[in-house]
Amino acid sequence: MRTVFVFSVKQAVLCCLAMLMAATAIPAVAAEADWNFTVLPAAVVHGDTVLLGEIAKPSGNISSQSWQNLAQTRLWQAPQRIGRPMAITRPKLRNALQRYLGQLASKAILPGSIAIQRGGKVVQKNDLAQMVTRSITNATQQLEGEAVLRDMTIPSFIFLRDSKNRLDIEPLRTVQAGRIGIRFMELDPNGQVVRRVNGGAFLDLWVTVPCAAVPLNRNDILTPEHITHQRKNLAYLRGEAWDGRGGPYRVTRTLGAGTPIFEGDLEVVPVVAKGSRVDLIYKGKAVRLSVVAKAMADGRVGELIPVRNLQSNRKVYATVLDDNTLVIEKNR
Repeated sequence: MRTVFVFSVKQAVLCCLAMLMAATAIPAVAAEADWNFTVLPAAVVHGDTVLLGEIAKPSGNISSQSWQNLAQTRLWQAPQRIGRPMAITRPKLRNALQRYLGQLASKAILPGSIAIQRGGKVVQKNDLAQMVTRSITNATQQLEGEAVLRDMTIPSFIFLRDSKNRLDIEPLRTVQAGRIGIRFMELDPNGQVVRRVNGGAFLDLWVTVPCAAVPLNRNDILTPEHITHQRKNLAYLRGEAWDGRGGPYRVTRTLGAGTPIFEGDLEVVPVVAKGSRVDLIYKGKAVRLSVVAKAMADGRVGELIPVRNLQSNRKVYATVLDDNTLVIEKNR
């Protein structure tokens, strides 16, 4: 019981001193009514007792000298273990400030909670967001289109365990439109990774791509009047957009007006159409025969497709030579 009594007296003395300092500071800022102070969501303290200036920042019409005086106001006991944060909820924070600051507590703009670490360093959310933006912006410089970063999923703050440590982001290997994973790294003075913290962001990449100007059915031939160009977000395009080159092509699926045209939606127009009549040439060592045949599949130059000999009604396979000729060449 003796230890508890001594501790209680010590706390009471500190509390009285803190309230006395606050009381003497109040008249100095009483005339400076148009100001507030914002309590940070995370803060690092360095002594046995938390100081107001370690957890809060002023705003408005308060002189620097007045704030310097208030900043030295002693509040509650700091965490005993270095590098191990403690959390205080908003209601408890409000009660604590009223206890130590009196009527000046009404000047406080409070976060949902505050995390306090003794020793080390803290990186706030705004700085984390700037790190992410800079990293992704550098990685997207080689991409075509307009890049827009949004929906960051990052911590509200990151505590570093030692003041000599630094925070960095793992290099991004590939960056594409859509959700991008981010990993923060706490590095010691030797560059060794102490720990990693995950985060992310969403990248919109706006580009102009070929789209169907009118509805197109499967196997329709793609002609210039069927094509328009629209601005699209690559983050929501499920495929490789057609670059507008090559052809002639036909579409492999139904496309609605305004639908982006993907590489997979196109195939080269066959020179021989299924059902068309063609010349079928047999080439042998000493003979060359030509008969009329019917193509049983679409075919491109050099492809082997089935045809039916209209004289014998036999099905054979022949190589497309041009738009009217297929050949069966026997080994010499």
